[in-house]
Amino acid sequence: MSNSSIKKNIAKVRESLNLTQAEMADKLGISRQAYINLEHGKTAVINKQITKMAETCDMPEEKIMYGYSIEEVSSAMLQENEAYKEQMTALVEEKDEEISSLKEKLDVLTELIFAERQNIKTQNHLIEEQKNRIAHLAQENLSLRKELRSFKGRRE
Repeated sequence: MSNSSIKKNIAKVRESLNLTQAEMADKLGISRQAYINLEHGKTAVINKQITKMAETCDMPEEKIMYGYSIEEVSSAMLQENEAYKEQMTALVEEKDEEISSLKEKLDVLTELIFAERQNIKTQNHLIEEQKNRIAHLAQENLSLRKELRSFKGRRE
């Protein structure tokens, strides 16, 4: 973490509290010039100063050092997590609806296939009956031709 990022965070903290540099210096118990040197990065910030500033401003030290606190990050992460959870729930519901719709279509298609198989069995049965009838008629035709030939032969 660079001194320049800390100085920016110190300035942000002061501005968020609507304090002047002199007011912040007074709260910290240092001179205005000493505070200005901290905020401008001319003087390196030490842990003791950060701790005092955090206590004085009633905020976590990491807020001053990094510009955010663990609570803020955790809160933001929780909100982001909730948003993702809502998106995932919506996607799962959408996919469940698609699956349900596809299952219904599959059931209809399965019923159609079953009906068509039954239809094919019936058609095959009718074809077999027609073949048998044709074979029987062909046999009858053959017998009648023989009988006709025999009759013609006796008449001559």
